[in-house]
Amino acid sequence: MTTSVRTAATMGQGWADMPAPALDRLTRESEKAQHYALDPLVREGWATLVGVLGAAEAQRFAFETALLWVRPDAVAAGAAAGVLARVEADGFTPVGARAVRLERAGVRALWWWQLHRATAERLLLLDAVVELGPGLLVLYRHPGGDAARRLTRLKGGNDPVGRPADTLRSVAGSPNRLLTMVHTSDDPLDVVRELAAFLPWRERAALVASAHASSPSAPQSVVQASLAVVMASYTPAKGRAAADAIPGRVPAQRGAAFAELVRDITAEGTGRRWEAVARWSRQVPLLRDGAVR
Repeated sequence: MTTSVRTAATMGQGWADMPAPALDRLTRESEKAQHYALDPLVREGWATLVGVLGAAEAQRFAFETALLWVRPDAVAAGAAAGVLARVEADGFTPVGARAVRLERAGVRALWWWQLHRATAERLLLLDAVVELGPGLLVLYRHPGGDAARRLTRLKGGNDPVGRPADTLRSVAGSPNRLLTMVHTSDDPLDVVRELAAFLPWRERAALVASAHASSPSAPQSVVQASLAVVMASYTPAKGRAAADAIPGRVPAQRGAAFAELVRDITAEGTGRRWEAVARWSRQVPLLRDGAVR
């Protein structure tokens, strides 16, 4: 019995109301399987898939589905349509979509492992990004299979240096490791977990059921209504765009500069807050070792 299978089995001790997924069947990364072994979001997501589809079909759904969240920074930057067009140009077919707004706790739930090195400034700026408005959650299939990993490869890295121009983050104009514009689930296990991170039980079950049954003859119709809801939540940003923000000094200490950051990213108006987030994302350390990127 592999380590991940053993941990999946022990997950059932105290979670009798929710079935335990075989983690080693959903990810190739043993370290990820160990980190997620007792994660309630994994259990919630899997319970939804099994409850709606049954165990065998739940696993197939996880493997056939890619999850994309067009983040609020991409919407505020006017890049959402370009990102969606690039995904579909690569052969992906949308099968479900929802407007999704994350709260502060949702940021930490979604990226709990990635944020272990984050500075206070990075957390504040991520909170400010999600407070801009909702993002667009889209589920995709791809005829070539392995949809989640395939879409993650298309996404591109979070460092713009050397990133191919045809990746989603380059298409969106992502300027740094904070304003990454798009999020994807890296593999089937992340699809399971992140469905629960983004959506509550009833909404999650409804999206899974409709996506599983979807065979759209006009793929754009799947995302149009939800995209319209997202776009209606934003007012056009005035002033400098993110790509034109002027780099400034990196504050050596918190204090006055930290207070200024908090003031700027909580200003009234989506446009003013977006400009402040874009500017500060180029000025402050994002990782605890002092790195800006």
